[in-house]
Amino acid sequence: MVIGVLFAFVIFISGCKSKSNLPKDEREVKFTEPTPEWVTARPHNSAYYIGIGSSSKTAQPFDYQSIAKKNAFNDLASEISVRVQGETFLNSLEVNKNFSEEFISTISTRTDEKIENYEVVGIWENDKEYWTYYRMNKSEFQRLKTEKKNKVLQAANDYLQKGKTAESATNVPLAFEMYMRGLFAMKEYWNEVNEYPTVNGNIILDNELFSSLQQLGNGLQIKSSSSKITLSAQNNYHINTPIAILYNGKPAKGITVAYTYVRAEPDKPKNGITNDLGEISVNISDVNTTEKSNNLALSLNLEPLLLSDLDRSIQSGLIKNIHSDKQQIPIEFITPSFFIQSEELSFGKTNSNKTLATTFSNELSKQGMRIAPSSKDTNYIISIKSNTTDAGSSQGFNVAHLDMQISVANTTNGELVYEESFTGVKGLQLNVAAAGTEAYKKGKEKIEREVIKSLLQNIL
Repeated sequence: MVIGVLFAFVIFISGCKSKSNLPKDEREVKFTEPTPEWVTARPHNSAYYIGIGSSSKTAQPFDYQSIAKKNAFNDLASEISVRVQGETFLNSLEVNKNFSEEFISTISTRTDEKIENYEVVGIWENDKEYWTYYRMNKSEFQRLKTEKKNKVLQAANDYLQKGKTAESATNVPLAFEMYMRGLFAMKEYWNEVNEYPTVNGNIILDNELFSSLQQLGNGLQIKSSSSKITLSAQNNYHINTPIAILYNGKPAKGITVAYTYVRAEPDKPKNGITNDLGEISVNISDVNTTEKSNNLALSLNLEPLLLSDLDRSIQSGLIKNIHSDKQQIPIEFITPSFFIQSEELSFGKTNSNKTLATTFSNELSKQGMRIAPSSKDTNYIISIKSNTTDAGSSQGFNVAHLDMQISVANTTNGELVYEESFTGVKGLQLNVAAAGTEAYKKGKEKIEREVIKSLLQNIL
């Protein structure tokens, strides 16, 4: 593909400079001077690039000089402009459909070459027009350009070699930095074929740096010692899972790993940075118990490796299409089982209704929990003790108070995982018995609204 080399320029002329200090060619020209030949007929000189620009004093009465100079530089740039065909870095990006035209255009406008070492041949004006004539020595331009480019390529190759050394030592962050710095060192020449001699033959240096950068990201692997993560009452529904990042089979330090899974409460993906062993520890807890196919999703995040002193938008664009490793590890949730035992009294006498025990059973079942038929084959034992007392009357109504104590123990180790007491839960009715029933109804609502949620949060 053919890519035009773009040329840009910035000219600053101080408006405070006195006319006597201006170069001879830039002093005011009297309008009576004859029109020079270069205004009416463009000169040709095989030894020089030529740029001639003009502007209208009537159309641009305040900035006609700067406009004429800008036009002269554009004209000079068009003479210097060359057409490059071959394996340029921009060419390789342009033919790659993963890179948008907008991204390529952004890079192109930022890699323009600056015009330097020009000379003013002449300036002419009359009452209507202003003309400027610049030229640049072709051989000197090419000599300086070649000299400058050779220094840049040597520096970029030095970055490439340092990157290879870091890569062989599995220092991925340093290798990433070296390849990226080498690539940016050549940014001014991304629109040229940058062939560089090595002991193994010539390489296209910027393409080699970019290829090394891609291979670095593609070579990172996510490894887990477990093919499945199991959460159960045995580990209290909480586990730390080690995840390793390898490069060429060796631990890679300083790599950011993004991870997520479906939680009980929605949350953003979290990040972990690998330690000296190339590992992060992922805490799995508080999972969504209703999710049928929950997975720990792992991916590599290369953004933290981007260099703060280089153009971040271009860096992000360059690594955007690196296909780094992604993994998913299934999360198996073994639903806990509960055995419910209760002693529910009404005014000191046994209450055959078992209102609170029935509420626990119904609400836990709604949440997908299992209710065990005996205490011998269960994960947790729920113990309930409750009683109502006559609290007298108020404004013509009988008042009953319900006191209830709830405890939940893990049958594996006997540890209490939940404990709560409620006293003075009030029931108001026309007689004492009905007031007691109303108090139990209020206790039932507390279990539905508060206790079940708090209990499951403590366990899962």
